[in-house]
Amino acid sequence: MDEGRVKAFRRLKPSCVELSQVALRYKLNKATAKDLLKCLEQLNESLQLVGRFLDPKLADYVFFPLSYIFGESKKLPSRVLELALCCLRVLIIHGWRDQLSSEVGKQLLILLAFIAGGSATHARSKEVNEDVGTIAFECITSLFQSSVASSIGSDKAVRPENIPLLGHTVTVVLDGISNGPASKVCLAACSSLQALVAGVQDQEALKNFFPGIVSSLTKVLASGTKLKISSKVLEACVHNIDLVICETVGDNTSLSTKSDLAKSKETERVSGSWAKATSDQVKMALSSIIPLRYHQRQEVQDAFFSFCISILTRCRIVLRNCAFLMLESLVTLTSSPLPESSSQRRGRLQQVLASDAELADLLKEGLYDWLVALPRVVGSNDEAKQRRTLEQLSNAFGLLSTQNVDIKALGDLTVSNIQSSVAAMVQMSSNRTINSLSEGSDEVGRILQSTELSRATRNFDSILSSSVNHQGVVSGLQTLILELQRSSISTVVQWRLVGSLRSTSGHEQIGSLWFILQWSQHPLNDRHETDQWLNLPSDGLDPTRDEAYAFALEVLENSAYDDTVDWRLQALSLEAVALQARSQAKDFRPELVDTLYPILERMGSSNAALQQYAVTCLSIVSKACGYSSASELVTDNADYLVNAVAIKLNTFDISPQASQVMLMMVRLCGSDLIPYLDDLIESIFAILACYHGYPRLVESLFEVLNAIVQEGGKSPHQAIEPDTEPTSNRRQPYKPTAISALIAHLQDLRSKSSDPLSPLPSPPLEPDDNDISPPPPTSNPTPPPLSKTHSLIHNITLQTTHHLSTPSAPLRRLLLTLLTSSIPTLATRTPTDTFLPLLAIIYPHITRPLFPSPTSKTTSKNPTIATTTDLPTHLAALTTLSTTLQYGTSFLLSRLEDDFPHLLTLYHTLEKNILAEEKQLGRARAARSLKYKCWD
Repeated sequence: MDEGRVKAFRRLKPSCVELSQVALRYKLNKATAKDLLKCLEQLNESLQLVGRFLDPKLADYVFFPLSYIFGESKKLPSRVLELALCCLRVLIIHGWRDQLSSEVGKQLLILLAFIAGGSATHARSKEVNEDVGTIAFECITSLFQSSVASSIGSDKAVRPENIPLLGHTVTVVLDGISNGPASKVCLAACSSLQALVAGVQDQEALKNFFPGIVSSLTKVLASGTKLKISSKVLEACVHNIDLVICETVGDNTSLSTKSDLAKSKETERVSGSWAKATSDQVKMALSSIIPLRYHQRQEVQDAFFSFCISILTRCRIVLRNCAFLMLESLVTLTSSPLPESSSQRRGRLQQVLASDAELADLLKEGLYDWLVALPRVVGSNDEAKQRRTLEQLSNAFGLLSTQNVDIKALGDLTVSNIQSSVAAMVQMSSNRTINSLSEGSDEVGRILQSTELSRATRNFDSILSSSVNHQGVVSGLQTLILELQRSSISTVVQWRLVGSLRSTSGHEQIGSLWFILQWSQHPLNDRHETDQWLNLPSDGLDPTRDEAYAFALEVLENSAYDDTVDWRLQALSLEAVALQARSQAKDFRPELVDTLYPILERMGSSNAALQQYAVTCLSIVSKACGYSSASELVTDNADYLVNAVAIKLNTFDISPQASQVMLMMVRLCGSDLIPYLDDLIESIFAILACYHGYPRLVESLFEVLNAIVQEGGKSPHQAIEPDTEPTSNRRQPYKPTAISALIAHLQDLRSKSSDPLSPLPSPPLEPDDNDISPPPPTSNPTPPPLSKTHSLIHNITLQTTHHLSTPSAPLRRLLLTLLTSSIPTLATRTPTDTFLPLLAIIYPHITRPLFPSPTSKTTSKNPTIATTTDLPTHLAALTTLSTTLQYGTSFLLSRLEDDFPHLLTLYHTLEKNILAEEKQLGRARAARSLKYKCWD
């Protein structure tokens, strides 16, 4: 060791001598600050190398030249002062250690306090260079950790002459924490305060400094949630206020037993009056820093959690009035986004509750207050407070369950207030009103055009999430329900739910049904304790789920046409059906008799949200019952649906849902369903005959007929067998003659006329009466009868023609589209003697709107289309006429010859209009007009 001291002295001596000489020359203005800086850099480097060999004598030797630097601290640059403080810090830590004299320690403390924050009358922490302030506070920390702790604050009673010095130091340190120019200065000041409080053993002295320290720290912590204060500074301040409070007003006993509590009361070190006044002031201070439990940084939350634990365990007697405040914060902090942190906090809190039964009772009282306030909080607009309250309730139920605290008395209150809270959420959520029927029809059409209906979303959207902000509240309610299922009052809550569903109404009823569905979606894996002991078999029954399913069937059967029933109640009923299907799987198939039609009925709803619920429900039910798609589900259970629709149509139920269900059935099942719809089609035409004056009703029914015609033409295997009728008797679609075929035909005629040797045709022979033979038997067999599908299409086509005189333009277009779809199907799959008469009936109904018939007495030379504004309808009529002539040209030739002049006039009129439009709009835009399409 002596050898190390010798080497250290030899290394430090040149630097100390040079620094002393330069410092003296600088005092006489014969050296510059740069020279001092160079000497200090060499000295600091040497101290870093030999610091561990220093002793108090070497420290005094090195400090001598440094004293010149500190004497001129006001004139020197900050970098010079910083290096001098770095050297001083090494001397305090490795040189003097705990052997510094009291007088020197006091002088150093005065010097450092002045450098770090100014004089006692003028604090200037903001004006101090941040590097100088940081190293000055680090030196103060080192002093209290080593030398000054033994010379000033280690005595049980601090000398009166030292109180002002400690007070000034505390003031400077607190000013550095509050007004430090940078975060590192604040952190260094926090370390100094921690060392000061830990080093001073006199409790009376600490009590004198206690109000100022707590007030300053509280001001920093309270502003930490509003101002941009470093999280590390907040964490350090929390540790400091924890240390100050526990060291000053702590019980200093373990709260493991009641005898310890009694003993701690006898040995309490503070008077009753001071303790009461202090506890009230501390409670006010703690109330102002409570928002720290909501801080975003994890380290701040961890520090505040430890602080709350310290208050409950070390200050349980003196600060008993702060117990609930700290306990509430601990319950809130248990919900951490990090699973590991949340688990650790929950474990520590459970240990605290287990050590003190009064805290568990206090938590139970808090749980009651939170339950009472829940409806009011959820009904407010403070979404953050809503989430926090729900998290507190969830954590409280979980913690009390682990402590075996009896909370069965809270069962009724829990159910009723959660139901009221959900009702408040329902009332706040956007009440999407029922849209017009046309919008609903368009939405249904979009859904039906989807080829992957069975791949719809597997999860329902929450009816409570009217916005993104409400999703957190809904998630909090779901978490709370999960904790209730694990708690000791789960049975009480379950039976209370079953009884409340039918005893409520309005929003309360919606809340009850939502509560039951959330409860039933997460059944507990653990069997009831009685069942385990008695080894009873589990039948998988859930009374809450079964009650919700039975109630849902009643709602779906009775509310389809009741406008007073909230759509959200119907949506939750669909969710109950899907939940029952998931739980029963293929055993749910017999229930489709009662549930399938109501589901499809809601798919025809004009409310887009309810319609989406029905789509999701149908997808879930089809998967649960073992069907590969929704189409297979509907096809396999078509008899249920046909019977349900037939009952409504036979009773002249003209609600739009029935036609929408039929439309979906036809689209999903295709041509397989059509042969079973003969009675339904007759009922449709009967309704059309009675209610033909209602355009929307007639249009919806013809949409169904149009779907039947389209689906009937898509599946050839449903048609009759290939016709054995000779090809010469079949109608062939018109094919224009090619130029090459025309040339070959003319050449053939020319060759025949130029041949002089061709024999003349022989005159016809007179018939011989004696040689009359019977005509040979015909070889054409009797044409087979129409299949049931095409017989229905033929009947639909025939009946449709009688409705073409309707004044509704959209309906006429729909009827013409139906005829355009049915003619090709019937032309290739029906006998001639059936198809041609049908064309004869259709033709005049198509041409009547286009141009006058030859027998009409009108004198108009121009067709009606030239002056009409309903071009879409006439375009549909021309398309239907083109299809009719394509499959019946030879049969309709005579009628076409009569109407050809009108058709030619129509052609030239449209051509003139198109040419005029081309001049105004250009060819490209004119080619997209309806007149151009009609002309084409």
